[in-house]
Amino acid sequence: MNLSFSWDLHWSCNYRCPYCWWHNRWDDLGKRNVYPGTDKLIEVWKRIHDKYGEAHISIAGGEPTIYPDFWQFIEKLLKYHRVNIATNLSGDIDYLLNDMNDGELLKRLTVGCTFHPLFADINQFTSKVKKILDKKVTLSFNYLPYPPQIKEIPKLKEKFREFGVEFLITTFWGTYNGKQYPQSYTDEELSIIDPILATRKGEKFQTKPVVTKGKLCNAGRTYGIIHPNGEVLRCGGGSWKGESIIIGNIFDDNFSLADEPKPCDSEFCPCNEWAMLLVDKSAQATHTDK
Repeated sequence: MNLSFSWDLHWSCNYRCPYCWWHNRWDDLGKRNVYPGTDKLIEVWKRIHDKYGEAHISIAGGEPTIYPDFWQFIEKLLKYHRVNIATNLSGDIDYLLNDMNDGELLKRLTVGCTFHPLFADINQFTSKVKKILDKKVTLSFNYLPYPPQIKEIPKLKEKFREFGVEFLITTFWGTYNGKQYPQSYTDEELSIIDPILATRKGEKFQTKPVVTKGKLCNAGRTYGIIHPNGEVLRCGGGSWKGESIIIGNIFDDNFSLADEPKPCDSEFCPCNEWAMLLVDKSAQATHTDK
């Protein structure tokens, strides 16, 4: 089984970006954080490995690197699963740089470094990027085209060219100046964004929302979104407006994924998961400007 999870390790972050999914919700969401300790987490992920085999786990947050004993946990997790970390690089990376020296394990790790110009210094950010690259860890540079930040994209792309790092942008889902995005990008903005939009399974992130509701999908069968308290949702579309369509809890010893594809519950798929999960990708052709 080609299994993958996206895991919000905890809803805690030292930045307060206005375009974040969790903007103005940190205090309430933080009440649902669970910190069971490394041993318990490894027990959970070993159980998943024993039941389903190796998975690809994308870890985000909040900011995951400020989670207690984060890199020590990642070192142990890599023995069972492949891991991608989405990080603003504000946390301590000394353990990664100085103590994680198993080259075979490090081949199972990728780091997606996201630059947030409202809070981060570009020189400090790129200094950490260079140190991680020197460690021979696969790294990408991620950036969100929030409307006020789009003008910086050409300059940042050029800045990161010197590192030979993949430059990835997705799309902003939310409201800015009373307009709903991503469908409100102007032609000028799209001319900057579209040529370098990231893809998922060959499909670009959406600038016009794709309607997925009712389409047969493997979300919840070969993929799941995990919340900090262990709740598992079929996909990002099942929670981005707060619906929280929960299919189980990863901390439950009897947790199981679905045995077969099911119709999509959500109108849209903002994380582009449809590209890897719809049973028939050609069935997703409907778009909307709303």
